[in-house]
Amino acid sequence: MAKTTGVKEGTIRYYERCGFLETVDRLSNGYRVYTEHHLYQVKICQLVFCGFVNRKLRKVSMNLIAAAKEWNLNVYETVAAEYQKAIQEDIERTRKVIEIAIDKTSLRQLSSTQYTKKQAAILVGTTEESIRNWERNGLIPQAVPYQKRYYSQAIINRMHVIRLLLDTGYSIMAIYQFLQKIDSGEYSDAKNTLIKPDENEDLQSRADYYLQALLYLQQKADDLYSLLAEMKKL
Repeated sequence: MAKTTGVKEGTIRYYERCGFLETVDRLSNGYRVYTEHHLYQVKICQLVFCGFVNRKLRKVSMNLIAAAKEWNLNVYETVAAEYQKAIQEDIERTRKVIEIAIDKTSLRQLSSTQYTKKQAAILVGTTEESIRNWERNGLIPQAVPYQKRYYSQAIINRMHVIRLLLDTGYSIMAIYQFLQKIDSGEYSDAKNTLIKPDENEDLQSRADYYLQALLYLQQKADDLYSLLAEMKKL
């Protein structure tokens, strides 16, 4: 199995312990006996764990592993397509952040378009509760009491930036300080709030790096979907 898949023996045993594979039978001498199902389950784990992803994408990818373990190919096909779609949506949102980073006025631009909280959550790829949390922590302006909340395009752009920074490991406090500097027009100081001692990346560089990670992940998602045709022949 290790030679066929290129996955180390210890890693395969780890996948087994985690419950990612069907039950593996053993011979009387204790040797494991793997089937072709196991072969594809290992390949799927290898593709799923190939690189960094955010929490939402990881959740979808784990559903792929679960479907493969149960050998439910109808569910696998549905989830594989969902995974491809979710990655593509994240790629589009990350490209939006790159545009925002280039055009510094986009976080303060005026627009007549207004979005509800539900619409904002869909556009940004987050949840309504996350948006409420961003409001409570001062990352976006809080709603006027007893009035229905709407969000301008500038606030939507701000949410895109917040989500990317959270996905790439920044704390709420670091993002708050960054946005405070942006709001004050202190763009150079804002950049410095995002640079950690072992980094040299501003917002645009961080978004570029994240985009490359997503594009790599997109290739692996395509491979995961392509495996389906081979699995159906077993």
